[in-house]
Amino acid sequence: MSFLPDFVRRLLSLGPAAPSVPATPPEQVRQQFQALNQLAPLKHEPPPEVPAATAATFICREPVLNRQEQIAGYFFHLQEHLQTRLQGKREPLHKAYDDALLRSLTSLGIHRLLGQRKAFVHLAPASLDNPLLALLPAHNSVLMLAPNQQAFDTAALPAQLAALRARGMAHGWVLDKQLLALHPALRTLAAQADYVQVHLAEFDGLEIEALRETLSNGRASTLAPLQWIAQELHSFDEFNLCFQGGFGFFMGDFVTSRENWHPPKSEINRLLTIKLLNLLRSDEELSVIAQQITADPVLTFKLLRYLNSPAFGLAQPVLTIDKALMVLGRERCYRWVSLLLFDIQQGGYRERVLVEQALTRAFFLESLAGQGQLQGAPPEELFILGLFSMLDLLIGHALDAILQETHLPAPVHAALLGQAGLYRNALLLAQALEKQQFEVTKALADGLQLASLQVLCLNMQALGQANDIIEVGHA
Repeated sequence: MSFLPDFVRRLLSLGPAAPSVPATPPEQVRQQFQALNQLAPLKHEPPPEVPAATAATFICREPVLNRQEQIAGYFFHLQEHLQTRLQGKREPLHKAYDDALLRSLTSLGIHRLLGQRKAFVHLAPASLDNPLLALLPAHNSVLMLAPNQQAFDTAALPAQLAALRARGMAHGWVLDKQLLALHPALRTLAAQADYVQVHLAEFDGLEIEALRETLSNGRASTLAPLQWIAQELHSFDEFNLCFQGGFGFFMGDFVTSRENWHPPKSEINRLLTIKLLNLLRSDEELSVIAQQITADPVLTFKLLRYLNSPAFGLAQPVLTIDKALMVLGRERCYRWVSLLLFDIQQGGYRERVLVEQALTRAFFLESLAGQGQLQGAPPEELFILGLFSMLDLLIGHALDAILQETHLPAPVHAALLGQAGLYRNALLLAQALEKQQFEVTKALADGLQLASLQVLCLNMQALGQANDIIEVGHA
């Protein structure tokens, strides 16, 4: 029987599942490789350029925060329920899944979107011989090795890991109590790694301290200190405990939770910003709007800095707000003012994640304009839909109360209030992608007549656009 469930085959456009056929275990493994080879062919040498439709698959990304409460990188892996299906399976199947993940990372050019951030890549130890590893940039790739319940060969690992380190590529181990019990060699291997990732729910405080002491005592003195990653943190209290305990990196849904949420401080006058948005929507004269902006030194500075940044590419600098609004035009001015709502002064981890997520969602929805069922949707409306959908988290007020103060296009207003329609389905698609709900993603994409691969690529491009905007804002 084909090893891919029907949902995965539909998601990856592989067609219907093959009929069941009797097979010996080796033959079954061969069939599994043959099925997955349609998505990610295994080769003994680094592959040539392949079409994106052949190489890409659905992958997940999860933010990894550092002790400065900044996004240090992303943890990349195949969707969770596919990982769960691999538990207890044979090594060739793990290698095939890992090959699909690596092919997606390289073909989609994800590393180019990360800048200096790290890409933590989830792999089985058996995949260290995959030639696609040579295509990953060493400076910001971290291979996080996760053994399964089957025994793995430790004889070849030291040479393979030494070769990675010689290339400048870091590696780490994903540990839990069951794996440590099954594979005693894990403690020795983890002691010589660069990173260790642990699921905190499986250990108590004494067990964590004992593990840290064991790995520290077994570590070579020539190596830099071991970096610890706390996994699946669900609350600020859990984050705080791990922070106080010396962990260097943190993962979990706590970063976007509303627990202990306080609106972040900003030097922007948000009441004036909303007033400007209303003036722009009501077709007020640009000269009147220019007077409102000029009266606020912070807005004046930020608009001129934005317009005169290298990213804008003007031949001559703009020195007055009247000229700035003429250059921008009404629609782009509305877009710029709306971005000011997400201008945050000295934000912590929640604020940074919130801003990036909101901008990514806005750029993603904007990119859907002209596609599928959204063929006639204005891109600026979809952009505002994505941006305003997270405004309640930013300002700390209910969304319906915020919308009473703004004059948004009717379809955007209706979608934000939860009313059914194309805009609402587009917003639900963005939210499903963020939550890694891929069955929901597939259904919504189909309903909007969008291809799954197209949705994935547009979402990755949106992340890059969001990072560009954030860099300009902090210049």
